[in-house]
Amino acid sequence: MRMTYRLLSTCLFGVAFAVAASGGEPSTAASTGVKPGVVFIAEGVGGFDVSAAAARWAWPRAGVPHEVRQFEWSHGWGHVFKDLQDAAHLVQKARELAAEVRRVKAEDPERPGYLVGKSGGSGLVLLAAEQLPPRTLERIILLSSAVSPAYDLRPALRATKGEIVSFFSPYDQLVLGWGTSQFGSIDRVYGPTAGLRRFQVPPNLTDDDRALYERLVQVPWRPSMLLEGHVGLHTGTSLPTFMRTEVAPWLKTPANR
Repeated sequence: MRMTYRLLSTCLFGVAFAVAASGGEPSTAASTGVKPGVVFIAEGVGGFDVSAAAARWAWPRAGVPHEVRQFEWSHGWGHVFKDLQDAAHLVQKARELAAEVRRVKAEDPERPGYLVGKSGGSGLVLLAAEQLPPRTLERIILLSSAVSPAYDLRPALRATKGEIVSFFSPYDQLVLGWGTSQFGSIDRVYGPTAGLRRFQVPPNLTDDDRALYERLVQVPWRPSMLLEGHVGLHTGTSLPTFMRTEVAPWLKTPANR
């Protein structure tokens, strides 16, 4: 079983990599005019994901000048349920990620910082952001988020200058519908998640909180993403061409708020 999963992940990445490979050479930071920053990326549960590898290949070729740092938080390859259900471990790793972001900002307060979370990693980056001072980050990007739709994004939004961008797909039923209904989301809610059904805006918001939620951008799957290798399923947001076409633009411009 473990070998089957590893082979499937490798094959999917290989196909998408081959499609992406026709797309040119990396751009230099000087040619973009964007101050190089740091993008911390937290992958999904169980160690099956290839998001960080895809990002390291795709983003420089899209003109993203930032350093990409994968934040390791999983219990290890194949430990899906332990990653998903060990809330104390998630909280501790979120503290460690927040500390790494603070370290980067202490060294250079003007260096842009971004958080990217895939699936279960989305819960980690949101928890980390909640521990940061206001306006520390440029943006947070969530890919196929495995947190519940009612998750309160206000603390994480306060930590950003710009948007929280969430890519979701109503076709991600197996993992983010059935899977999280049976085994729970990363924030320990049983049911479909925001990566399937989008985040819900809380009712009765104050004016200040409503302004925060205006910086939530939710991007649904669309048929044109087929050309990026994303057929609407859970692995699609981890592929190089998707990373290059959909995610990179959010990393190439500084927040304007």
